[in-house]
Amino acid sequence: MDTASLHDVVGIEGPFVSVFLDVGDHVELRWRAMRDQLQAQRADPYLVALAHNAITSGETPRGMAGRGLVVGGGRVLVDRYVPVPPTGYTARYGVLPYLLPLADLSEPLLPHVVVQVGEHGVDLRGVDPSGRPVAVATVGARRPDHRLDATELADVAQEATALVDRLGAPLLVLAGPLAGRRSLRVALPSRYHHLVVEVEGPPDRAVLHLAGRANQDARRAVVERFRDESTRLTGRAVHGLDAVSRALDEGTVDTLLMTDVLAGSRLVGEHRADELLPLRAVACEADIVLVGGAIRLHEDVGALLRG
Repeated sequence: MDTASLHDVVGIEGPFVSVFLDVGDHVELRWRAMRDQLQAQRADPYLVALAHNAITSGETPRGMAGRGLVVGGGRVLVDRYVPVPPTGYTARYGVLPYLLPLADLSEPLLPHVVVQVGEHGVDLRGVDPSGRPVAVATVGARRPDHRLDATELADVAQEATALVDRLGAPLLVLAGPLAGRRSLRVALPSRYHHLVVEVEGPPDRAVLHLAGRANQDARRAVVERFRDESTRLTGRAVHGLDAVSRALDEGTVDTLLMTDVLAGSRLVGEHRADELLPLRAVACEADIVLVGGAIRLHEDVGALLRG
């Protein structure tokens, strides 16, 4: 994750409220449970109220399913919609902001095009790596007594392939009843057939799974670079809480590597490691990469240093 957009949290005196939730549906119920959790943590009522106002106002942009907020210093410091919803929800109150979930949720999607085929019309949507629609179109839906003919299907196919080319999208999703999907697939030029995936019903959740994370190759490259630097003994790869914390203090970290299971009980001084280390990474403009089980890191944390 590029941390440049999180600099507003640096230098702000706590405490902070940090919340991450699925905003695809039942937002009020989730927020009620999270608010109860924050109250149990004796969170500052004013900060909770700011979070409440942010969550309950406005509409979730189309194509977005998750949201992360960090509130502190009397204002909302981070308010980010993300295409991939968090599993469950997180509501944390503490002296430091909790930024680590954003490293996971903000990973880009593969750009893709979704064509929802109905009995009487077609909805078409191109989606960029941030999850935001770059183009939305509807064909025929306002004429319920009319079925799409071959000419209209050809037009839809042309529009869909133009969006694929515009986005450089490696995924073209056809959703809806089998007969409609197959008719549209036949209308597509054959050179696009290898990009097509067909799904039943509403496509959004299926698309999130299919699109996956666009930076898997980038994550793999970071892991390989870390392995290489560790083998070469150049001093540009360190791991363990003490070594990484020291490098972050010195501002020499290029990329902070963390496993997905970094235990919150691990401490650096008096602070939780999963709060302090990402905050220090933001302060020194280092990237953050979650490596999962791709590499074993001492104490679940490592760093690639600047040359």
